Amino acid sequence: MPNPTAPRPPKIPNRRPPARTDSDGASLLDGDSYTGERYDRVDLSDRDLRHSTFSECSFAGTVLTGADLTGAHLVESELTEVEAAHLTAPRSLWRHTAIRRSRLGAVVAYEGSLDGLVVADTEISFLNTRSGTWKDVLLQRCVIDELDLVGAKLTRVRFEDCQVRSLELTGARCTDVDLRTTQLREISGLAGLGGCTISPDQLTDLSGALAAHLGISVAPA
Repeated sequence: MPNPTAPRPPKIPNRRPPARTDSDGASLLDGDSYTGERYDRVDLSDRDLRHSTFSECSFAGTVLTGADLTGAHLVESELTEVEAAHLTAPRSLWRHTAIRRSRLGAVVAYEGSLDGLVVADTEISFLNTRSGTWKDVLLQRCVIDELDLVGAKLTRVRFEDCQVRSLELTGARCTDVDLRTTQLREISGLAGLGGCTISPDQLTDLSGALAAHLGISVAPA
């Protein structure tokens, strides 16, 4: 019988990979739309891709260091073994898209929208999604050094077997956020944990910080 107190899982659509056409990325321009293209081992470092739309595209082994994806839309696309020492993507949209086996440094994606996104087996040094919207997002076996969710809204989000070394939740609004199998080393903005589900062991680990947050003194009798 389903646990009535368990958080609702993210709704991730099943998609069949479409037929794609190889592209070397040389003709990419900011503000343009691209459909069904494959960028295999393409270097897109420092490219201006602001407000571009990529639908049903594939990025495999692509280098995105310094690329500007401000306001870009990635829809029903796949990013595999992508590398980016730093990536600019504020106010971008990631819908029904997957990022797998990638290494990302500093990712600036504030005020962005993540909808039906899967991130798996990926390392991220710093992820800034302040004031963003996360809906139906699944993270699996990811390592994130710093995750900034200040003022973000999260609905049906699951962190599965992840490691998050520093989590900032000040002003976050969470609904059905599952953190039970994730290692959490440091959390700021503990009030933002409302709407999250944690394990008994995590509660024990957080007890001191929660007591301090609530102004509770713990002392022997």
